[in-house]
Amino acid sequence: MVKVWHLDPGCAAEWREIRLASLRDAPEAFDATFSEWRDRPLADFAARLETVPTFAAGDEIGCALAVASWQAGLEPHDAERGWLLSVFARPEARGCGYAEAAIRAVLQDAAMAGMRSVGLHVLASNWAAQALYRRMGFRETGRTSVTNSRGEPEVEMILPLQK
Repeated sequence: MVKVWHLDPGCAAEWREIRLASLRDAPEAFDATFSEWRDRPLADFAARLETVPTFAAGDEIGCALAVASWQAGLEPHDAERGWLLSVFARPEARGCGYAEAAIRAVLQDAAMAGMRSVGLHVLASNWAAQALYRRMGFRETGRTSVTNSRGEPEVEMILPLQK
């Protein structure tokens, strides 16, 4: 059975381990890089968990197989939209429901924080992630010319939240 838990600053070592794995194993999916994060002190990972709600999923608490985060305030003109960030599932956990469980925890937390919707950007070439987001109810916004920091095309998606 999939277990889901909130990563607070006391979970910084756990977050560091899976964050570095995500940057090493799926560098194309993130703007940050492994080299930028690998030598950072544990306090930097704890600080991120202090300000960015992050949830993990796995078979046992403390052994994350997937993670997802969210953040508000990234679009000043839409204060009630949260953004799904840092979604990652270890290769052996892909397609097994762990990422979906972590994302569902993010969506619930965002709704409880007053968000009316959650948006995301995903690489246009990442068909597997897009399929997951569509199954969860996310829809493309139709916004064009969305690119990441490397200039690669991305798809913007949004999910209205139930209150």
